[in-house]
Parts: sequence; structure tokens; C-alpha cells
Amino acid sequence: MTEQHRLSTRDGVSLHFRWIPAQGEISMAHRPTVLLTHGLGEHSARYWHVEERLASHGYDVASYDLRGHGRSGGRRGDAPGFQAFLDDLAQIVATVNERRALASPAPGPLFLYGHSLGGLITLRFLQDRRDPSVSGAIAASPWLQLAFAPQRWKLLLAAITRWVCPGYRQITGLDPSRLSRDAEFLAAMPDLHLSHHQLSARLFYEIRQSCTALLTGAAKIPYPLLLLHGQADPVTSWMATNDFFQAAVSPDKTLKLYPGVFHETHNDLDREEVLTDIVSWLRLRTHPSHPESRFP
Repeated sequence: MTEQHRLSTRDGVSLHFRWIPAQGEISMAHRPTVLLTHGLGEHSARYWHVEERLASHGYDVASYDLRGHGRSGGRRGDAPGFQAFLDDLAQIVATVNERRALASPAPGPLFLYGHSLGGLITLRFLQDRRDPSVSGAIAASPWLQLAFAPQRWKLLLAAITRWVCPGYRQITGLDPSRLSRDAEFLAAMPDLHLSHHQLSARLFYEIRQSCTALLTGAAKIPYPLLLLHGQADPVTSWMATNDFFQAAVSPDKTLKLYPGVFHETHNDLDREEVLTDIVSWLRLRTHPSHPESRFP
């Protein structure tokens, strides 16, 4: 059963927080947890099937709506800076750890999982905050570089408004057909009205700067990493993900590329393979002797 809560950030923004407990007769002791961060313009409820899959395999799952997204507060598609996302994630991690500590004196490992913008936030969090309570991370289609060149007039407008009116928002115009080849599955997503297509000039440039910081500082992330990307992704660059993977110094790193798959790997036609890979990777790092732990 999904629990829903509200959290208040240090600067007074209300964040929507979800908790999905592991299913079945599973001991609370040493139970692992996955904390999920969604992408730009969407919200955590779009990951209901990912959450259910993880919960069915014995993982407590936490997720939240980014500020400016979904049921959280804040102007849609805007933030005072990228660091606000990292501060929010730090607060969510602390909340999750407090809950885990109440349930068990020795909780299992905590893994972060981020998609697209959430993947960038997750990786930058590992790079910038180095939280010792985190045991590893999954980044799916991370926004490290766009797979397309934005229209020049949009870039010019963003460059001007960045200084004159940094909170000015443009319509991203992202067509759902670029997210997944399964239009019917996307149309069946819950709370479609909560998604938006806005991005402020300020946040756009903050994201670009964070991408640069991440790619130039890949050596600062020693955590176990699973990187996932579709090679037909028309939104974020799988080649940038590959470059990051090559530069990352983690002794435990895995890159899974999916030919023909679009941006939302967990929502595309090959989602069963993707979710199986995710569970297998997690199993290997939580239950090495489990028969499902053989990662291809």
C-alpha cells in the first residue's frame, strides 16, 4: 500500500513524498531500500510499475516529486538553482534513513535511482555530497547532454531572459512519441494532468553547468553504478552516458545500452528486460547468493 506524505524544505517548499513498503512476508531486518528521482516535467506516480516491481522483490521504495513538479510546491519548471535539487534530495535521504532506523537497528543498503534530469541530480548528489549512507546508484537515460540541438531562437531567448528575467519559462514542446514507442502504455499513466512542459532560463543554464561539472568530475564518484540508456533516445545522449561511464573510476560500474529503445527505458517496449536488469543488478549487491543475482 502506497503511503503519501508532505515534507517541507529548508526554504519552505512543500514536497510530495511516497513510500511503498516491500511486499510479502519479508523481515524488516536488513531490508534494502531504493529512492527514486523522476525527470523533468513529470512526477513520481508515473513510476508506479517500477515501484511495484522493486517492492515485489523485497525492496522498500521511496520516491518524491521534485520542486516545481507534480504535487510538490514551487513554480512549474523552475528552481532557484541546481543546488536546491541536491539540498532537497539530501533532506529526502535523511528522512528515508530516519524511517529505516526506526524499523530496524541495522537497515539494509540504500540505493538511489534517477531518470533523465533525476539521473543528473542523482549522479551530482553522489559527486557533491558523498553521503556514506548510500550504497550505489542507478541512472537511467541521464541528462548529461541533449541528443538534439535546441532551436537557436530558443537558446537566444533563454540567454537574454537568463539575466533580465531568470524565472521566465519556455515551453519545452517535448512530444510523447520521443519518450517511448508504446503510446498506449504512456496514455494509461496515472495523473496525466500533473505533467508539464515548462523550463525556466535559469534552470536550463543551471542544468547545463551541472552536466559539465559531472562529466569533468566523474573521477569523484566511487559508488557502484548502473547506467542505462536506449541507443535510439532522441532526448538525451547515450554517447554522453558512455563517455561518463568510461571516465568513472568506480571499480563497480555497469553500462547497459538498449538498441532501438527510446528515452524512457522503463516505459518502452523492452521495459521487461530493463526492469529485470535493474532487479538483477540490485540483487547482486544485496543478496549475492540469490539465484536471481546473475547479472548478464
